[in-house]
Amino acid sequence: MGELVGRQVSDVKEATTGRNLGCTEALQLRQIRGNNAVFEAVTSHPTDPAAVFDCPRGNLYVLTMAEADRLTLESEGAQSAGAPSALTRRP
Repeated sequence: MGELVGRQVSDVKEATTGRNLGCTEALQLRQIRGNNAVFEAVTSHPTDPAAVFDCPRGNLYVLTMAEADRLTLESEGAQSAGAPSALTRRP
């Protein structure tokens, strides 16, 4: 709890210009309850280093262990646009 455990990288392309409007967030483990883990974005910056917009801080991600090697992102909490709906461990 309280440790930085990874990051969430969103790649969201603007339709007209192709610019990347996604955000990259450092995630801190906040809570574990049963098969769910709650992560909070404690830092956030544009995925494109040349971008000049602000990304929100404090987004919450609730992940559920759906299978031994697969986590699904629940709709509860606030997430960045473009966040994946599931994470699968690769061998």
